[in-house]
Amino acid sequence: MVSKISTRKLITVDKAKKIMINSIKTKINVEYVSLIESEDRILAENIHSKFNIPELDNAAVDGFAVNYISIKKKIKKFKIIGVSSPGQPFNGVAKIGEAIRIFTGAYLLNKNNVNTIIMEEDCNFTRNYVELIKFPESGSNIRKKGEDIKKKQLLFDKGRKIRTVDLAQLSSIGLKRMKVYKKLKVGIFSTGNELSISDKKSKFAIYDANKVTLMSMFKKIGCDSIDLGIIKDNLNQTKKLIFANLNKCDLIVTTGGVSSSQIDKISQILKEHGEIGFWRLAIKPGRPLAFGKFGNTPFIGLPGNPVASIVTFFMLVIDYVKKLSGNNNTEIIERLLPSCFEMKKKIGRKEWLRGKVKIINNKKYIEKFHTTGSGILSSISKTDGIIEIDENKKVIKKGTILKFYRYEDMLN
Repeated sequence: MVSKISTRKLITVDKAKKIMINSIKTKINVEYVSLIESEDRILAENIHSKFNIPELDNAAVDGFAVNYISIKKKIKKFKIIGVSSPGQPFNGVAKIGEAIRIFTGAYLLNKNNVNTIIMEEDCNFTRNYVELIKFPESGSNIRKKGEDIKKKQLLFDKGRKIRTVDLAQLSSIGLKRMKVYKKLKVGIFSTGNELSISDKKSKFAIYDANKVTLMSMFKKIGCDSIDLGIIKDNLNQTKKLIFANLNKCDLIVTTGGVSSSQIDKISQILKEHGEIGFWRLAIKPGRPLAFGKFGNTPFIGLPGNPVASIVTFFMLVIDYVKKLSGNNNTEIIERLLPSCFEMKKKIGRKEWLRGKVKIINNKKYIEKFHTTGSGILSSISKTDGIIEIDENKKVIKKGTILKFYRYEDMLN
């Protein structure tokens, strides 16, 4: 159940996040995908290894395998009795004074009677004999059985997002298919009288800058974005579109229509036909941001201002959507860097500035965009991330340590 918060009261970001996360009750559907399809998907099961990796002791280098007793006896010249390669281990037995030519990754069988590998660089060899230049330590250059992964070991937890670099580990255990959560279907529409990207520009008309950006960003965090179009500022049309798509979407998102303006209809519909978790936040930019439900379908009403819409998506929506998707690893590590600017702000309001890292005298600082206006789209395109200034901060001086979140880090 979404908390019933007064729509007149500004609430803090922390309280808004808590309301959003606590509202998540819906069980996520699952499906099976192949290994090649698993990248960026969220696991719906724990993954264990069915065998040791390596399955047996194996060679860490190209060289010659011997029994260390030969080394203790100061034997320097060995007869080569066979070759061991990856996938084709030598099946014979090495006696004292004998060696097996071995290549990286080749298994050492118990019957081989060897326990130390001499690197190629530490010996001279011909086709039939190898002579030591340097004596090795006992057990040198051998990867031990189960050194990487033990049989039945937990490799990946349920709720883990599969990264590109994880595919090698999954391949190594022979995993062909895995259970993952289905992608959330997010229905997105804009409200107002803006033009769609396919429309011809006319005098005084402006293009909708919100929807295409939001659709792309939702895809980046693992959702299926559904374009619901642009709704004109009409109460009945807006209500009809929302309710027509409730059963098709796991989340409905709008931009615009949630301010206190008489032409904004979303907030009115949410009050009359849904449940409001919160409506206005103590933030800049993005104060008119609504969260609630229509039936069992969660709803997010982002500000109509493009910059405010993008910034609040990064700072509020991403964490919620990741958790709604079953992703347990949602923490974003911020960068703590000193400011190279000065400013004053209101107490009791969290502010999100757009900025970038600047190097001064070989030291890194945060530089804010030259204007804080939430209608300046270049404040997004010409910066690298978001600077967060807490509610209790009133004065920022040069050198003040601030949190900085890179756009790309948050979209991972």
